[in-house]
Amino acid sequence: MNPPSVSILSDYSPTTLGISFVFASIIIYTAVTKMLGLGSKNEFEVDDRTVIITGGSDGMGKSVACQLAAKGANIVIVARTTSKLKAALETIKASATHTARQRFHYISADLTKAADCTRVIDEVTSWNNGAPPEVVWCCAGYCNPGFFVDTPVDTLRNQMDTVYWTAANTAHATLRSWLAPVAAQDRSPRPRRHLIFTCSTLAFVPVAGYGPYSPAKAAIRSLSDTLSQEIEMYNGARSSMHDGPAADIKVHTIFPMGILSPGFDNEEKIKPGLTKQLEEADKPQSPQEVASIAIKALEQGEYLITTMFIGHIMKGTALGPSPRNYLVRDTLTSWLSNLVFLQVIPDLRKKAWNWGVKNGYSIASR
Repeated sequence: MNPPSVSILSDYSPTTLGISFVFASIIIYTAVTKMLGLGSKNEFEVDDRTVIITGGSDGMGKSVACQLAAKGANIVIVARTTSKLKAALETIKASATHTARQRFHYISADLTKAADCTRVIDEVTSWNNGAPPEVVWCCAGYCNPGFFVDTPVDTLRNQMDTVYWTAANTAHATLRSWLAPVAAQDRSPRPRRHLIFTCSTLAFVPVAGYGPYSPAKAAIRSLSDTLSQEIEMYNGARSSMHDGPAADIKVHTIFPMGILSPGFDNEEKIKPGLTKQLEEADKPQSPQEVASIAIKALEQGEYLITTMFIGHIMKGTALGPSPRNYLVRDTLTSWLSNLVFLQVIPDLRKKAWNWGVKNGYSIASR
C-alpha cells in the first residue's frame, strides 16, 4: 500500500522552519556517524547459515531469498502453492554465490495452522543436519483493501489469519525451537539468531480503506515490541550460569510501503477510490529495492526498519515506547514527524469528508 503523499508536506508554512531545522540536524548527525565509521560491523551475517523465508515464492519474499542466496545463505522458502515454490527455487538457486556448498529447499504449508508451522521448523531442522535455522523471516500474507463496514466479517477474520497469525504461528514455533534450554557447561559460541517480521507503515499511520488489513499489521508491530523485551530474559539467562538458549536472539520488523507485485496489482483492482486518492502521489517500490534496503538495515543491526523517507517520517510519529535504532537520529526524526503530522492527519480527514460531500458513499469503492 502507499500511505499519504510527501508532497502535501510542502503546503504547511507554519511548521517549515522547525522541519528545516530538525531535517538539517538529521542530515548532519547521519553524515558525522558515517564519517566516524559507526555501525560499520555486519550484524546480520548469513554466509553458510540457514534461512527460512515464509511467503518466499513471490514478491518481496522471493527477492529476499535471492539476495540472501547471493550472500551465501542456505535458503528454505515456504508457501502454499507447490508449483510456484518449485519455480521460485530455481530462480533463487541461480542467485547463489557458492553453488557447490549452498543448499536449497521448499516446503508447502498453510501457516495459518500452528501445526504446519511446527512441521516447517521440524522439517528444516532435520534437513539442516539437526540444527535449527539461524534466521526466520516472515513475509507471508496479502492485503484485501476495502472499507470496514463493506467488508464481510469472514474477510476481516481471514485478513487477521493470513497477516497476523501466519507471523505469530511461525514466531511461536521458531522460538519454541530456539529457546530449548542448554546447560551452561554444554554451551558453545554460536552466531546470533534473527526473527524478522514483515509489517507495513500502516501500523504507524492507518489510511481509510485499509480497515481489514491495517489492524493485523498493527498487531504484528505490537507482537514485535513485546518479543523484543521478552527475548532479553532468555539472552540474559544465556549470559549467566543459568540454563539458556543455544544462541542469542534478536527480533526485527520491516515496514515497507507499496511493493510492486501480482498481489499489489490485485489490490489496485479492488481498492476504494478514496484510498487511491489519498495515495495518488506515492510510488511503490520494487521487491528487489525493498529487500535490498531491509537487508542493509539488518546488517546495521536496526530493529524497526522502514524503506523510504516518508516511511521514516511515519515511523517517527508513532515510535512511542518502541526501541530506537539510533537514539539521537530517531529522536530528531520523531520531533520532525510530530510537526509534520499536526497537518497531515487533518488533511487526510478533510479529503475523506470532501469525498463524501462530492460522491456520497455508495460509489466510494469505484
